[in-house]
Amino acid sequence: MTNSYKHSILMKKLFFLLCLIPAFGTMFSSCDDDDNLPDVDFDITISGGVKFDDGLYVVQGDELVIESIKVINNDKGKDAAIGTPSFYWDGYLLGVSPEPPYKFEISTDENTPVGRHILEIACQVFAVDKSIADAVIAYRVNVIASADDMPEVGTSTFRAEPKLNKK
Repeated sequence: MTNSYKHSILMKKLFFLLCLIPAFGTMFSSCDDDDNLPDVDFDITISGGVKFDDGLYVVQGDELVIESIKVINNDKGKDAAIGTPSFYWDGYLLGVSPEPPYKFEISTDENTPVGRHILEIACQVFAVDKSIADAVIAYRVNVIASADDMPEVGTSTFRAEPKLNKK
């Protein structure tokens, strides 16, 4: 191997390394929008139960149905959307609903214990000019023994403010 050939290989390696420096600089820099989470709420409609105070109520043996989930962008005039929501009951994945309006049925039967349970809905949120975020809504679900125990005042459509984390 001649010295000029070794010198040529060394120069190519050096040139290659110099070309990588800008790439490393952008790898460790951050955008101004990295922590700019969406400002959204969800409009949720249910059937087979009611929302009262901070919880949902359903009679043991009935189906609690999430009829729809709609995202509302609080930044007026800007669009927002959600990704496929996943539904969890007491920490266990029940399933997903990949298409709008994101309807999902939760069956209770005689094996579903009367008492408090936790329903979580998790999805991604996409909003114009904002970072992608993971969103979670959690509700205490009160499975009650009979319709006589159902709150007299309740609603089937309500607004929820999800907890958001940077994706």
